[in-house]
Amino acid sequence: MNVRDLFPSEAARSELQHHQLAGFGPLWSLATDWHEAPNARRGGWSGVSRHLLADGSAIFVKRQEDHLCRTLRHPLRGIPTFYREYRNILRLHRHAIGTLEALYYGDRRDAGQWQAILVTRALDDFSSLDEWNLANPQPAPHHRESLIAAIASACARLHRQRLQHSCLYGKHVFVRRSPNTPGAYEESDVRFIDLEKLRRAISRGRASAHDLDQLRRHTSGWDDADWQCFNAAYRQQLARPQP
Repeated sequence: MNVRDLFPSEAARSELQHHQLAGFGPLWSLATDWHEAPNARRGGWSGVSRHLLADGSAIFVKRQEDHLCRTLRHPLRGIPTFYREYRNILRLHRHAIGTLEALYYGDRRDAGQWQAILVTRALDDFSSLDEWNLANPQPAPHHRESLIAAIASACARLHRQRLQHSCLYGKHVFVRRSPNTPGAYEESDVRFIDLEKLRRAISRGRASAHDLDQLRRHTSGWDDADWQCFNAAYRQQLARPQP
């Protein structure tokens, strides 16, 4: 049985070792309820569990079997979709773009089946943009304006690298429930999730056009004035010189 264990850092490895979860076997056999019940797609299945650690913090354990996507390097057999998501999480971190914190990726071949696991830290202090808008139908103007500007700034940083999220819906943009800086949201309060389809686009303009069209069509709670605020902040951020 060929097993691959990947940790983004020694700190992540040590943390999971402390909880006796630093390896494919204990994570695959972890007894926990499904947070998202397994769905059958791509010729296999994939599901998500939420697990509470002994220190009170929570992780998401995503497990799948024969849930593959084809790539240029692997056009026939493909690779586990969680492996692509894991690499994209690390890619966004390299560009200082807010996203999930990965703790582990592993896969193995078992009786001809390709099993994979992705572990991330739970975003317990965050909610999706759609949920935030629903919970705050009439926020203070400076809160709404700073939140919109923070999301626009994060999107601009993503697209400046020619990175296209490819599924940029309001439910995949997470924002801190309360900003770190009292009274105003900042880009550091924004996280992109669901990075399975993220890819490098042909151009910055192509990435921008695709993602922003999706964001507008699949986000609830913003009116025309909010979108005008977003577009102005987005253009302003793109116009800034890169460091």
